[in-house]
Amino acid sequence: MTYNAPLMTNPTAVDQTFAATLLEGRVRFLARGATCTVFTNGARVVRLSDPDPAKASRFRVDAQVRRKLHALGVPTPLTEDMGVLPDGRAYSIEALIRGDDLPPTPEGVRQLSRAIKALHTLECCGFGLLEDRADSLCGSGRTPAEGVLSRLHQPWPFAEGPLAAQPLVWAAPDLQQALAALEDELLSLAELPTCVCHTDLHLNQWLWRRGELAALLDFGDASVGPVAWDWASLAYFHGWPQATELAGAPLGREVALFGLLLAFHRASRAARDNHPQRTDEAAAFARSCLERLEDSPC
Repeated sequence: MTYNAPLMTNPTAVDQTFAATLLEGRVRFLARGATCTVFTNGARVVRLSDPDPAKASRFRVDAQVRRKLHALGVPTPLTEDMGVLPDGRAYSIEALIRGDDLPPTPEGVRQLSRAIKALHTLECCGFGLLEDRADSLCGSGRTPAEGVLSRLHQPWPFAEGPLAAQPLVWAAPDLQQALAALEDELLSLAELPTCVCHTDLHLNQWLWRRGELAALLDFGDASVGPVAWDWASLAYFHGWPQATELAGAPLGREVALFGLLLAFHRASRAARDNHPQRTDEAAAFARSCLERLEDSPC
């Protein structure tokens, strides 16, 4: 969850009352994301989980990752308090971290690179989306394939169903032949070494202040998977040059392959949520992955 600008709809009066009680005073609405609503009193923020159990926030594992990264020197706000609201929803309180509009300096970019790589060093077990617990970082899947499916929506060929039925192929049918030829290589991604990955490294997941990294945020979707997952996520949201800069080394073939899994995931979610523009974005990214794979033969 990030705290830059309001998203989606305004909060209910009930949520504002809950937030004012928890922060002991007047609060203002800060943002609404996919899993929670955020309020602040100017010094701290409180996140209130979505009432839909399918969209509930994962505050325990988020707090655990923050704590471990903070111990490694990564700037991220520590969770100060967690609990349950009278209506059964979870809440989490932390310090408000402010960023600014200044672009990152070269050192700021290096700080972000080091922060992401520090996440990759955390001890973990299992596969896929981390269980929402406070004692260890353990993926919820028993196998690598289960791990991929625990986090990604319909990522062919891990998901059931023919390639032709995938929303990505509906949007770009000319890609079907090239994608079909990569089925075995895509499945082999499950055999790669694993680590803790952020998995959702879009622009609002970090804050800059005076050109330096002020905070790395939002570990609710962190998962155990190949390190290629995060470099592919960066490429999806920021482009291949910036992903390569943050990785600090040329990106291998496995990153473009994992990028295709992300394209399947994003296109399937876009079709589910009726966002055709996002489907087109996923198709464009898939094309860029295929181009890179053509330039890096097995």
